[in-house]
Amino acid sequence: MQQYRTRYLLAKLTQFVDMAYKGLKTPGSLREYTSLEIEHILPNNPQNDLRRSFEADNPYARYDDYKHRLGNLTLLEKPINIVAGNDCFTTKKAEYRKSKYYLTSSLAEITTVGQNTSINRINEKLRSFDNWSAASIKQRHEMLIKLALEVWTTSPMN
Repeated sequence: MQQYRTRYLLAKLTQFVDMAYKGLKTPGSLREYTSLEIEHILPNNPQNDLRRSFEADNPYARYDDYKHRLGNLTLLEKPINIVAGNDCFTTKKAEYRKSKYYLTSSLAEITTVGQNTSINRINEKLRSFDNWSAASIKQRHEMLIKLALEVWTTSPMN
């Protein structure tokens, strides 16, 4: 998919999660989200040892087949993205926690507040990850597809 389309898709998903987190009903401008950087959780330009490690831990998965999958992408503020760089997921998790965008920060940690809050309701649709593998990318991909179906829910015409 072309980068601008990927950025738009991720922007809509990120905005949807932020609105749900804050209990908002009406979306505002996407400008804030479309100016963020596309982060490859499994790095786009990995060190050789990271590539070898991923392929050793996921014997039937080729690194290059997973690095551009939707489940491997998130939006991140530029300063945080620079620091996260091409490190492994366990190192990047600390940086993801710093993101003000819940779809990204929830990769590292799910926040719970009270009972039956807007935060806890969106948490039912998200998950955090302890490690990053081919299975994790597939699980997150499926999660994002379910969110997309909610974002673009339509009603049948009569």
